[in-house]
Amino acid sequence: MKYKNYYEILNVNRKSSMQEIKLSYRKLAKKYHPDTSKEENAEEKFKDVNEAYDTLTNDEKRRKYDRQVHKYGYGIVDTEDSLSNIKYEFKSGVNVINDILTTILGFKKDDAQNFGDINNAPSDEKKQKQKSSRGSDIETNLEVTLEEGFFGVEKKIAIKGYRNGAKTFSVNVPIGIKNGDKIRLAALGNPGKNGGKNGDLIINVKIAENDELKLDGIDLVKDITISPAFAAVGGKYKIIIFGEKIFVDLPKSARANQIVTVKGQRLCF
Repeated sequence: MKYKNYYEILNVNRKSSMQEIKLSYRKLAKKYHPDTSKEENAEEKFKDVNEAYDTLTNDEKRRKYDRQVHKYGYGIVDTEDSLSNIKYEFKSGVNVINDILTTILGFKKDDAQNFGDINNAPSDEKKQKQKSSRGSDIETNLEVTLEEGFFGVEKKIAIKGYRNGAKTFSVNVPIGIKNGDKIRLAALGNPGKNGGKNGDLIINVKIAENDELKLDGIDLVKDITISPAFAAVGGKYKIIIFGEKIFVDLPKSARANQIVTVKGQRLCF
């Protein structure tokens, strides 16, 4: 795959602060969220935005990414181990292999010839080498608050018994994630056998219950109680959601269980 320019994807540059990166990410994640966006290729762009954010907000990943860009530019990279190797393609043939081993790896001609005889290995040994299998996935759970799911958040998750040890991961929870959604971290599961691919780390997301707010699909719902007199005349009613004041224009003669939509948020009373 082509080496992605994460800075360009997030509309930032290498000198951008962490706060600027996070602000830009929130805007783009909201713009391309597959459940609400009408943009072309929104789902693919949403994945790119989250991938870029995951790299640029992690100091170790960002340093590794910057080194690779400086060294290799935007070429073809190995996607198995996150920017670690460059893929090369060679023509087949013993002479070509001999040349490579002699000029690049420092093998002697005799050693190269013996290397070329690998195709003469016993068939049982060949079959054994070819039997590769993908590693199994690892599943774990992550609970986030309604506010964290609404705005997106970076969470730390600790997994006991991870590959016979313990491991803590930094997980980027995207804006607008829903209860029951899964976050898949490629190649972070159990290792494959005989050269097989690693499994994935799958994180099952649970949205914690909120006493004042709830989710209905992708809608944020809040119940409010008003007096009969206010319901009769209507007017502006102040509510607070995630620390932000919102004024709702309630209609005259409001009825119980009537739904009002304002600024993209659904409120019922």
